[in-house]
Parts: sequence; structure tokens; C-alpha cells
Amino acid sequence: MASKLVRKGGLVALILALVISSLAQPGHCIYWNWKYHVHLWNRLSDTKQPLFVHVRSKNDNFREQAIWQKDDYQFHFKINFWETTLFYCTFRHGNKVKTFNIFVHGDRWSESKLCKHPNKTVYWRVYDNGFYRSCDNFNYSLMQIW
Repeated sequence: MASKLVRKGGLVALILALVISSLAQPGHCIYWNWKYHVHLWNRLSDTKQPLFVHVRSKNDNFREQAIWQKDDYQFHFKINFWETTLFYCTFRHGNKVKTFNIFVHGDRWSESKLCKHPNKTVYWRVYDNGFYRSCDNFNYSLMQIW
């Protein structure tokens, strides 16, 4: 009877050690693979004033950033445990202001579904006529107008 308990205890310890070691190695833990990157590029024709962006979520409030023409602002994050991560952004340039979701985890049209392979990166470019999104930094689609 005692040898069965030692074997069960040893098995539990082995499983626990494997789980803990997988947390330390990003390639072996599912949670580590949930990291996303978002780039916001200023492609406006105006070179005299920056594009101001203010990124927020339920838990994060990044201060307003000034992005000059052809520059970008980027941030990185992991999907939350409940898989309800959502970031929205207010864009301001001169007298134009626009607020919308820039990252949504969830449905089949969301950034987390469309931009998950291969590098989990979402690219946004802001032009004079609107806001374009890409998952590969080559093929952009108009998503919002000013």
C-alpha cells in the first residue's frame, strides 16, 4: 500500500514539475503564445503636426502619444485569462477626432483571429482618408474613415 502512495505521489510531483517548467519556456505553454503586437503608423500628408493617439482598454490607459509622419507607436500585450481583451484608440489630428476598437479578441473578423499567424501582429496605418489594417504589413484594408 505504501509503495502505491509513493508512486502516486511521485507521479503527481512529476506532472507538477512538467507544468511548472512549461511556464518558464514560452514555446511550451499555451498562455505564452497569446502575445500580440500592435503598430500604429502615421501616414498622413501633413508634416507640420503629429497624429495624437490615446490607447486604452478596461485595464490599461496608455498616455496620449504624438506620432510624427512616417513614425509609429507600438505596444504589446497578452490576451487576458477570460479571452475578452479589447483595446480602443482615440486618434486626433487637427480638428479631426476618431475613436474605435483597434484590437478585439473573439469573433472571426477580429484582429486576434485574422492576425494570429505567423507573428500575431496587427498593423494600422492612418492616412488622410482613413484607417487601414493589415496582418502582414503589405496588404491593407480600409477599416474606418475619418
